[in-house]
Order: sequence, then C-alpha cells, then structure tokens
Amino acid sequence: MKTKCTYLLLLLLATSPLLAGVVFEVETKDHGSPAETHQMAAEGRMLKMGMAAGGRGSEGEMIYRGDRREMVVVNHDDKTYTVIDEESLNKIASQISGAMSQIEEALKNVPEAQRKMVEEMMKKSMPQAAAAATKVIEVRNTGERADQAGYPCVKYEILADGSVSSELWVTGWDNVEGGQEAAEVFKDMAGFFHDMMETFRSASGPMGGLLSNVGTSAFEHMSKIQGFPVVSRQFQGGQLESETTLRSTERRTLRPEEFDPPPGYKQQDMAGGG
Repeated sequence: MKTKCTYLLLLLLATSPLLAGVVFEVETKDHGSPAETHQMAAEGRMLKMGMAAGGRGSEGEMIYRGDRREMVVVNHDDKTYTVIDEESLNKIASQISGAMSQIEEALKNVPEAQRKMVEEMMKKSMPQAAAAATKVIEVRNTGERADQAGYPCVKYEILADGSVSSELWVTGWDNVEGGQEAAEVFKDMAGFFHDMMETFRSASGPMGGLLSNVGTSAFEHMSKIQGFPVVSRQFQGGQLESETTLRSTERRTLRPEEFDPPPGYKQQDMAGGG
C-alpha cells in the first residue's frame, strides 16, 4: 500500500511539476501618485512581471517565455492577452515596411517643399517616436558607489543626447537572493527586446527612422549593466518622474501555469484585431 501511494504521489508531481523559482518584490513611485508594489517571478528561461496596463489602476502582466522566444502581454481589465513572437513581429514589420515604401513612392515626384511638409506632419502625428528616433542613447558606468535599499551598488546613468534620462543603482547578481539563477533570463529577455527593436528599425526604412527607437527601455540596457538594478530613477527635463526600488527577494516554488495567461482570457491579434 505504501509503495502504491508513493507511486501515485510521484505520478502527480510528474503531471503537475513544481519549479524552483525566485520572486522579486519592487515598489514604484510615480511623480504625484501613491507608491505601488509589483512582483517579478523568474524560473529558468521564464519571467513574469506585474505592470500597470494603462495606469489609472488597470493591472496587467508581461510574461517572457524564452523557451518559446515570445512575450505575452496580459490585460486583466478586459481579460485579454497578446503574444509577441517572431512571426507576429515579422508580420507587423512587413506591414510597416510596405506602408513606408508606399509613402516613399508617393512622395518621389512631389516638390521638396511639399515633401518636407508631409514628413513634418508625420512627425507631429507620432511625436514620441520622432523624438526618440533622433536621440543618441548611451549607458555609462559612473564608478560612484553607495548602499541602496541595503545592497552595495554602483551607479549607472542612461543618457539621451547627453542628458541623463535615467539612473540605475546596480548590485552584483550574487548579492541578490536567487540572482545568479535569474540573471540569464533577464539577459535573454534583453536580447529579445534588442532583436524586436532591430526588426522595427529595419522596417521603418528611409523615412527618417520614425519607429527606430520606439520601445527602447531598460530591458535593452540589462545586457550593458553588470548586475540587478536595485534602484531605478527616471527623469524628464531634469525632474524626477518615477523611482523603482527592490524591496525583497525570495526563493519560491512556482507552477508552470503561472507563466501562462489565466484560463478563459481571449487572445488578441498584435495588430489590434480580435
């Protein structure tokens, strides 16, 4: 009887495996808003991050699946999710490239003055993209050291056109509980984001690269900093806009389904269709 129970227990564990993971708890303070706490869970090549889907209290998650080379964006507000993978990226990039080519062809025989006017109109319709396209981004290790949130850190600065847009206080992966295990998935996701943005940069073509830096984020910078950002501060016009701080980490047993969208959620096409 004892042998039979042991067999059934092993069979149960085999059909619903438990994963040794790491959970990070971070606190974010936006300018003029109350602090919010979110969690990030990492295991193997999988990473789940809590995020505000649209601010104003709506909640969502981003799930990176390195085993599938995809990002899943979950919106709990309307119970939907979107899968961003190589196939969907190439599809969107193809649409962007086609649209850009059509615009280029249409403007080929247009007088220079009118051509510039159309390009200015496009920039105004996508001001953030246009601004990002012209910025030179630099990640700099300042060498400054200090304890932040109880961790020994070194200060990095992210500069846009020579002005500090972010500062990161980074500690070594081995200083964070479970950090060494989680390091690879963070770096893997940084590579995914880099490849994703390169796809869009290539697709934007000769129209001034209006989409070339859309989505540039700290994820791309993870491959350029030596450790985990314990404190991350974002600046706008020299003023502090937001601050994110690591509050705790712990090893925790995770289930594979925690890295999937919740049951019953409807998948949305990346282009916006149902």
